[in-house]
Amino acid sequence: MVDKPEEVKDIRVIDCDSHIIESPEDFEKFLEPGYKLPMIVKDIESDTRYWVFDGKLYTRPFGFAGGQIRGLIDHTYHPKWGLLNPKLKAKNFSLNDIKGRLIDLDEMGVDFQVVNPKSGLIIYNLRDKRYAAALARAYNNYVANRVKESGTNRIYANAIVPLQDLNEAVRELERVKDLGVFKGVAVPTFVSQGNFYADKPIYHEDFFPFFKRAAELNMPVAIHVIPAVSDMPFMYLFYNWLQVRTFGFSLAAMIGLTGLISEGLFERIPNLRVIFTETGVGWLPYWSWWLDENLEKINSIRKSYLEVLGMDPYPYVKKLASEYISAGNIFVTVETDDDPDLLRLAINKLNLENNILFATDYPHIADISYYPDNLNIFIESVAKPAGLTNAQIRKILQDNAQQLFGLET
Repeated sequence: MVDKPEEVKDIRVIDCDSHIIESPEDFEKFLEPGYKLPMIVKDIESDTRYWVFDGKLYTRPFGFAGGQIRGLIDHTYHPKWGLLNPKLKAKNFSLNDIKGRLIDLDEMGVDFQVVNPKSGLIIYNLRDKRYAAALARAYNNYVANRVKESGTNRIYANAIVPLQDLNEAVRELERVKDLGVFKGVAVPTFVSQGNFYADKPIYHEDFFPFFKRAAELNMPVAIHVIPAVSDMPFMYLFYNWLQVRTFGFSLAAMIGLTGLISEGLFERIPNLRVIFTETGVGWLPYWSWWLDENLEKINSIRKSYLEVLGMDPYPYVKKLASEYISAGNIFVTVETDDDPDLLRLAINKLNLENNILFATDYPHIADISYYPDNLNIFIESVAKPAGLTNAQIRKILQDNAQQLFGLET
């Protein structure tokens, strides 16, 4: 392992949001009898492959509501344009070369990694509930098999569950908990109801049993969209990757947080823990203020409803958003190049030092261009300018994740 910055020499660094790039072939061995892989098509001009589900391409191609021309299947090692970052040692970025991935972690100074799905998030868009459940089990079995087969204790994962079928989702949540590899579960902000785009928000009352069981199992819920993969009601407002990425992450996070608070999930399930990933921390101080501005007005609205209709439209909203955010249920990830002023504001205004997690977004374009200096850059360009104490740096890089995921470091 390369020398870590002096400030983190004795810290076991935990990367809380990295990814695997699942190839279609990775699923095949783990699909149950009676199921087969989805159709894969190739753009003959760009040499990019796409998943096909319900007549739709994933990732959405370059252009309207789309992604990068590299696509997703071949994102980091495209046959036409080569490696996204030739410095990386892993041969590919599924879990088929864990030895190479561990070398990359060593180069970055990362001790542990919690991986999220990439293509796997497509499962939440599928119309066929049984097929969604079969693919979720195949993904989870693939991840568990590869990690256990490698013998490493440095890689953990967030699972996928088929939320289109709540009973099946809870069963899969209980099953993966016992596999030893999964520390949480990854979900998008919107789930499909068989429509062309997913329009059922994650905070819908139907999903309450899922959140309740996740909390009982001590499994944090990572709300992680991938804008060119996750179907969202507003995705067709955008015409290129810049728009899709810029708005997709931020709007999905803001909508998710607003819904979870206004539907009373944190009041009704006090031990529920939710992670908002890949959006940084800077949006939270603003959105906390904006939600508080509106929540302060609901007492007069409550009075009118009670007088006229005899009902409270917000029975589970007991506090301001800033109070819920500061209470310890809500976590966010900070990456290599986050803004130090916004990080400091989030800590000082919202008391978030116990709820911020470090992430590299390995192996994606957002941060991997900094490889292998992610940790040094974070310390010199983010932590120090933000005025973080050594204790706060330790919390962000190790302690918060260790406690959240129950990791033995």
